[in-house]
Amino acid sequence: MSTFFEKNWFKLALGAILIAMIVSFAYKLWVNGSEPDQRLTAMKQSPAFSLQDLDGNTVNSADTDGKVRLVYFFYSFCPDVCMPTTFLLTQVQDELKKKELFGTKAEMISITVDPNRDTPAVLKEFGSKFESKPDPSGWMFLRGEEAKTHKLAEDFGIMVIKEKDGNFSHSNAILLVDKKGKLRNYYDASNPELDADHIVKDVVTLSKEK
Repeated sequence: MSTFFEKNWFKLALGAILIAMIVSFAYKLWVNGSEPDQRLTAMKQSPAFSLQDLDGNTVNSADTDGKVRLVYFFYSFCPDVCMPTTFLLTQVQDELKKKELFGTKAEMISITVDPNRDTPAVLKEFGSKFESKPDPSGWMFLRGEEAKTHKLAEDFGIMVIKEKDGNFSHSNAILLVDKKGKLRNYYDASNPELDADHIVKDVVTLSKEK
């Protein structure tokens, strides 16, 4: 039995963390309720950051103050959840454009947790795979040092674990940040019932706040 645990301790620890993460998200969704005024109650101030966009320009979190923000931690080599979640975000982008909020009152931010492999060229290629391509006028793909990015994710409440094969296990959540930088919701992006309309409705609600 001890030999089994010695050989499989990493997988067992990772499994325990993932279960705890799922329970944590379920609890947050339950506590926040189903009504917009309950779900969107301010949680905490979102952490500040300074990262680089795909053109090498420095982007500070304060640069997007005054806009509702959707933040997603991902990586392009992700074998499962990142591609479909980014596709969902392209649908959000399209709906925000229809409502004339995209880039003016709402901003989307995708932050890679794998900056060593996710070079600007790789991320541009990743974005080109979608029929509705990410529009840089309101959707930024950002990079930074790996350790600092993982700390930033942790400060946002997102778990990131680097695996032996170079890939990452991470919380698959979209974060909703209001115009004043307050975290207002965690969307479980792996929930099949989550759709673009649900997210856009919340963005519209927050965009009307003073």
